[in-house]
Amino acid sequence: MCNELIIVWPIIIGPYCVTLDERPIYIHAIHWRSRSYRRRSPMAIAAARRRLWRGLTTAAAASVGVEADTSALLARLVAEPEYRVKATMEEASGGSSAAAAFWEPLAAALLRASYPAKANLVLEWKLEKLIKEGIRDCEPYSVIIRFCRETKNAEFAMKVFEFVEELGIQLNTGIFNALINAFLSVGDLLAATTLYEAMEDIEDCKPNSATYDAFISAFSRLGSGHAMMSWYLASKDAGFTPSIKAFEYLITGFVKLDRLDDAEVVFEEMICFEIKPNFAILEAKLELLSRRKDPNRVKVFLELVSNGNQELSEATVERLTRLCLYEDKIGELDQLLSLVQGMHTSSLTKLHCGIIRFYANADRLSDMEHAIFRMLDNGMVFAHSEDVEAVICSYFRHKDFDRLDLFLNRIRSLYKLTRSTYDILISGYQRLNLHGRLDLAIKDMREAGFA
Repeated sequence: MCNELIIVWPIIIGPYCVTLDERPIYIHAIHWRSRSYRRRSPMAIAAARRRLWRGLTTAAAASVGVEADTSALLARLVAEPEYRVKATMEEASGGSSAAAAFWEPLAAALLRASYPAKANLVLEWKLEKLIKEGIRDCEPYSVIIRFCRETKNAEFAMKVFEFVEELGIQLNTGIFNALINAFLSVGDLLAATTLYEAMEDIEDCKPNSATYDAFISAFSRLGSGHAMMSWYLASKDAGFTPSIKAFEYLITGFVKLDRLDDAEVVFEEMICFEIKPNFAILEAKLELLSRRKDPNRVKVFLELVSNGNQELSEATVERLTRLCLYEDKIGELDQLLSLVQGMHTSSLTKLHCGIIRFYANADRLSDMEHAIFRMLDNGMVFAHSEDVEAVICSYFRHKDFDRLDLFLNRIRSLYKLTRSTYDILISGYQRLNLHGRLDLAIKDMREAGFA
């Protein structure tokens, strides 16, 4: 027996079955009554409002950081009790709307610092100030509603929307999109889709590309592939060119659902639109290639990175390094190195060491030394004793002790040898009866503090 969920579809009227986590859920369209709309219809909005108030919930979420010039006021707001927040904001603003522009970074900083109640009081203070001053521009009200998406406070978002109506301010697509996102953030699909239907019948409030992206994103998070594609196709039918964010939600959503063929089809469509993948899409593509055990996955991925001029995260660089070492892809390792020069110091060091270790294990001394000098010349040193010991063992296998001495002298001032490294040197010199080098190694080991 299927659970029933009521929702409005943008292009489908009548029962329609989609899946959430691959379980069928029946969707029924809600018909919006046809009325004669002027620029905006109070009756339509009132009807929508009555339906939107059903099941509103609130929660807290994290957001962005704090501007430097608000740090003192932020500390003050954090320290003071909640009943003082609005008064403190008024004092800091000096009663001037121009001086009150700092409210956005403050609200964001309070959210990040896990003070959602105080952040909401800042939003309330700003709303009261806008109403008191009779501000008739829709944008500042839209900004407040956009914060409600981050706080997951759809109830307050609706309250702001009502005040805009009462003030007679001309509504626009932006404020509807902000309200839709607020409802989607709390999972209220009925409210969001009701708003979508209202937008279609109000002049200057028609859905735009961002409206459809909001629904695609929501169903991507819910794990409904059919719903994602329905809204994507609706966006195209409405004449909008798909955005990079729409492709991101679709591709990442399909990869999470393990619908790799669908993800690949969408990816190819994105390429047809001549849209270069962003970082999130590249990550999803790498996951797709890895799950399919594509033997050329690293090469394909690096070509995409090179063409898109995207910066890789440290975790991705490390993952690619491991893949290259596991599959003996030295050419791809060098290509990866050329792409990440000047990026993350830690991952770059691991990549250099991975290349060195590859050549050491293959006993390709000239290539190994070139890789060592390249790393040292770039201001990086060995991070782990295992990499140094792989180099030493390679020299021992070739019995090339002069080059080993040069290597040890080169890194002596940059890297402190560990006990295990000294043990390998001493064991090797003893086995080959190299007494002079053995005595020097024992001396260096004692001076390094090892008994």
